Amino acid sequence: MTTRVILAALALVLGVIGTGAATAPAAFYESFGITVDGLPDLASELRGTGFALLLLALAIAAGAVWTRWAFPAAVAAGLVFLGYAIGRAVSAIADGAPASSIVVAGIAELVLAGAAAFVVVRTRP
Repeated sequence: MTTRVILAALALVLGVIGTGAATAPAAFYESFGITVDGLPDLASELRGTGFALLLLALAIAAGAVWTRWAFPAAVAAGLVFLGYAIGRAVSAIADGAPASSIVVAGIAELVLAGAAAFVVVRTRP
């Protein structure tokens, strides 16, 4: 039951982020202090990433529903969340300190990667 709840929560987080980025990138990223309006190339990149996250959310949700999908769903979720956290850390070093909201997002991504790792350990074949 815990595995399903964690995977469902991970899918929900990715689904919300993906929906915001895919459907309203300017409004979604404005909350992080990122300006997207008037930058169609940036909006396109953000929408593409948003739809990719939405599809990933569906795959992770499948892991919450079907037991045999749980392990690969947790691995995928863990890699994505860890990738975002590592990317933010590298960017902070290479580009300078980000806004506090971005730091909080990075910490949340590490916690979510940890939750995914917990599921990976519990469901590994």
